[in-house]
Amino acid sequence: MTYQDIIIPKKHIEHLKAQRNETLVFKHSTHPYNMYLLSQLYEETNKNIFVVLPNLYEAQQYYDHLQKIMDANNILFYPVDQTLTYLMALGSPEFKTERLFTTYQLLSGKSFVVITTHQGISRSTLSVNDYEQAKTTLLINNNYQKEDVLQYLVYNGYQNVHTVEKPGDFSTRGNIIDFYSLQYEHPVRLDFFGKTLETIKFFELDTQRSIAKLDQIDIVPVNELFYTDAMKEKLIEKLEKDLTKDNVSEKEHKKLTTDIDYLNTRQHLERLDIYVHAMNKKTSTITEFSEDHYIVMIDVHKMMLNEQQKTSELQTYEHAMGGQYFLNLVKEKTLEDVLKSTHIKLYTQHTEEEGMSFNIEEVPLYQQNIQLLIHDIKTTPNIKDIIISLPTKALKDVFLDQANALIENYPVTFTDDYMIGSFYDANLQRMYLDETTIFNKQKTIRSSYRSVMNQTSKIHSTDDLSLGDYVVHYDYGIGQYIGIKTMELGLKKRDYLHLIYANEEALYVPMDQMDRVLKYSQKDSATPKLSKLGSKIWTQTKASVKQKIKDLSDRLISIYAEREHVTRQKFEYVEDLETSFSLDFPYEPTTDQQKAIIETLYDMEGEKPMDRLICGDVGFGKTEVALRAAFRAVTNAKQVIVLVPTTVLARQHYHTFKERFEKYGASVGILSRFVTQKEQKQYIENFKKGLLDVLIGTHRVLSKDIIPKDLGLLVVDEEQRFGVEQKEIIREIKKSVDTLTMSATPIPRTLQMSLMGLKDMSMIETPPKNRYPVQTYLVERNEALVKEAIEREIARGGQIFYLFNRVSGMTGMLQKLKKLVPNARIAFAHGKLHREELEEVLTNFIEHEYDVLISTTIIETGIDIPNTNTLIIHDADKLGLSQLYQIRGRVGRSDRIAYAYLFYEQYLTINDEARKRLQAIQDFTALGSGYKIALRDLAIRGAGDILGQEQSGFIDTVGYELYMKLVEEAMTGKKAFDDLDPKDNEAYAARHVDPQYANYDTLRIEIHKRIATLHTLEDVETLKEELTDRFGPIDGELRQYMYEKLFKKLSNKLNVIQVSQTPTYIKFTFHKDVGDIYNTQPFMQTVRKFQAPSSLDFERGHIVLKMEHYQKNEHWLYLACQLFETLLPYQLAVL
Repeated sequence: MTYQDIIIPKKHIEHLKAQRNETLVFKHSTHPYNMYLLSQLYEETNKNIFVVLPNLYEAQQYYDHLQKIMDANNILFYPVDQTLTYLMALGSPEFKTERLFTTYQLLSGKSFVVITTHQGISRSTLSVNDYEQAKTTLLINNNYQKEDVLQYLVYNGYQNVHTVEKPGDFSTRGNIIDFYSLQYEHPVRLDFFGKTLETIKFFELDTQRSIAKLDQIDIVPVNELFYTDAMKEKLIEKLEKDLTKDNVSEKEHKKLTTDIDYLNTRQHLERLDIYVHAMNKKTSTITEFSEDHYIVMIDVHKMMLNEQQKTSELQTYEHAMGGQYFLNLVKEKTLEDVLKSTHIKLYTQHTEEEGMSFNIEEVPLYQQNIQLLIHDIKTTPNIKDIIISLPTKALKDVFLDQANALIENYPVTFTDDYMIGSFYDANLQRMYLDETTIFNKQKTIRSSYRSVMNQTSKIHSTDDLSLGDYVVHYDYGIGQYIGIKTMELGLKKRDYLHLIYANEEALYVPMDQMDRVLKYSQKDSATPKLSKLGSKIWTQTKASVKQKIKDLSDRLISIYAEREHVTRQKFEYVEDLETSFSLDFPYEPTTDQQKAIIETLYDMEGEKPMDRLICGDVGFGKTEVALRAAFRAVTNAKQVIVLVPTTVLARQHYHTFKERFEKYGASVGILSRFVTQKEQKQYIENFKKGLLDVLIGTHRVLSKDIIPKDLGLLVVDEEQRFGVEQKEIIREIKKSVDTLTMSATPIPRTLQMSLMGLKDMSMIETPPKNRYPVQTYLVERNEALVKEAIEREIARGGQIFYLFNRVSGMTGMLQKLKKLVPNARIAFAHGKLHREELEEVLTNFIEHEYDVLISTTIIETGIDIPNTNTLIIHDADKLGLSQLYQIRGRVGRSDRIAYAYLFYEQYLTINDEARKRLQAIQDFTALGSGYKIALRDLAIRGAGDILGQEQSGFIDTVGYELYMKLVEEAMTGKKAFDDLDPKDNEAYAARHVDPQYANYDTLRIEIHKRIATLHTLEDVETLKEELTDRFGPIDGELRQYMYEKLFKKLSNKLNVIQVSQTPTYIKFTFHKDVGDIYNTQPFMQTVRKFQAPSSLDFERGHIVLKMEHYQKNEHWLYLACQLFETLLPYQLAVL
């Protein structure tokens, strides 16, 4: 619903538009009303409107919702970090991207609604003049020094990488410069000819191919701190003087020394924002980037409380640094300063401040209780009319069924348009109601955060080889990759992958065989033992693994065959009940979730018992699939058992099932130590008599005394966590009863494909729409920051995970945190606690009896606690990537911005590998390749889980990637790789990519891989265009390499067994088997018509084709490819 449809009194807008010296104050409003009001003010004035909110959560809500009633392109977001986070140089990369985008948009002169917080409106920035001078414009056909452009990029915060992947990257190859700026959706390619800038193009990240030509381009800084050499020298001179002062503490001295070095070398500019203050004599803020604007402050009284929090944070920082030097650098406007320039104040709560009342009242949430809503409307005096937004048809039908009395007695208008929220306008005596208020239906809002939009960067294949990676060669076993080596064979250069095996033995793998080399990975990331070249052990290992895979597939096939013979009564679809039940789900299902529900219910409508596996991370919505299946069973008068691995999960499921089922008259029971013996006995008795529909519990529900009257469905959560005995019972039940198994570990795609015919799987890979990525900070451990993070989370009613992975020191850690944050309620949990103790602690934490849970990595799996939105990891450098990824996935499940602090020991020099791991985690929000590596680690675990513990060990012996290839071989009966053909060693061209052309090994390998995929001359032309676009003109050597690769493939298809070269002609000898095919009139005519004189002959029973090439300008390989492509249809016609 747009603002035009909500009648906001004209006088309200006129009051807002009035230009007065004093600030206008309006009270008794609500957030939804404010949003409609602001959108109308923007529409009527076309001025910039800065909407200032007390905190990030509310700012985010306004930014999300306004996009539903306004053009999203007219709304900007300006989020900032908490003061302490900012002072400690831990700024969020997403927030920075968002702020810079907003800054450049405001500089364009267009008008916008800018959503920010009071910290955002008072944050210091470089001046408008600094930004305008820093921008440089490049035009085609103008002359530039390429070195000057590269220097400009470095000076303005761009990072040199081998392939541009995300904003702030640049790369250079020959005459080409690629860079990715913040103000464009696509990265940019500059192509020089000498000094002349010949072309400017946008290119696609995924393909790295150009997509559009431009006449000019702007390059702007990618950090909020940027400076000329003159500015730098002036600043460093000041800072070096300060170093000698007595009032600089030891910690401040250390930080200042490091920062001077960074400023000098222009490294880590994103960590040096504090020096923005020192660059300017006059304080600038974001409002100065707009000439004509309104500043609208919402709920100022909350901001005053935040100011007290800010004072506390400044004191904490002073204490942490042992001095005030950096605090004295900071020049920010106070709330008082901002209020002086504020035009409008809006209050959603009562205030003593004098002002005009809007008389807008909040409407409570009705949670589907339509009768209560009708009662409230009847008891509200003088309601003239009601506007109801119900875009979901099914919900509208439910409402109409129950609300006849309302529709008969009041003028009700229905609309299908989206409405932000509900409120009652006491002036107009009109009530506005939306879906969320009536039905608790949460509408997914697809917000366009620029930082998120620009982060969908290309994820390098995780098969990209880096120096030192362990690899597995299909024929020779496990080795280590140490680079590309170029060797000359008969005057022709060839590139090889250089691998090292046991006893320092080297293996050189030609690039055309590199598909036989796979990256080696296993679940615990341990260093593998290198294979010995020439030994039979590798062949034996591979054979043993193949046999195990065959045993597994045979077992699966026999189970599947057994199930094929069993039939049972179909589960009928009860439309009205199931529609109503699905509407009780308060969120919009994701696409994957919807697909899984459809597949599961379809299975239940068949005659054979269902056996489906649902895969998806915690919080991705597997439980909803189980609920729908269980409800289908119950409506068909069948009983359901839900089997879970822990009591905590049993309780979570029990509450969920009970809440959803009981309103339909279905009964739910639980067997757990939290239930008395008497109650348990009653549940078992009722289940036996058929008086209990759903029974939930741990392995206790599989006991012999649990005898259902008519069991229709077994739901198993995390089957891999049960023992052999329980699994056997499950297997027996599966033969005749529908089974739905759920797993939180991702199952590798190759494995899904292989098992697709044997096991029905549904993958839920789409996460619920996360409003904002988890803000991840990597920092030396600091008590002040720990204290601040815990206190801030508690203040907003949330909870904290404190990950401490040492059981022995946990009691000490508890005491330390209690001393640090005396008001916090803290508990600890670890795997060595008695199972009952552990479950009790977790249960109490879920029920918010504790604020902080100190825990080992047991939080990695299973539990879903949406209220936990801050994660602190004590020793992040000691954890593996997949662990870090999964643990970080425990926070950020609700619609609040979540924080993850990755701490490492102060003064501890962490090794490079740990630093890389931590950096990858920090970059996760940008979906870097680290994310993919973590997912692969999890996939290895998933493969072990689904195939069983026994197989898990075999995965490690050959590495996960090769294991998958062997599974493929076992399931399809085809070899993963063709046998090597001796003819492949005959070289007609150099198989080499010049390091001058592609200046990184990864790029050279990528080019070799692309050449390996050529199948037609059209493919060659496409690749030539792509390489010219990305790397510049191709030399003759590389062109011949492409044609040689294609020639080999075509000659194989045509059964050429020998190629002989003379100075005047090339002779191709065909296999005897094709004599009859080629000895035909059409074939001979095609050969004679070819542009290079060619003829056919017989030699020793073989057809021989001679092609002259001495009078042709083209290389014979190109001519042969042309000729063979025209001959190929004759061979295919026979096949």
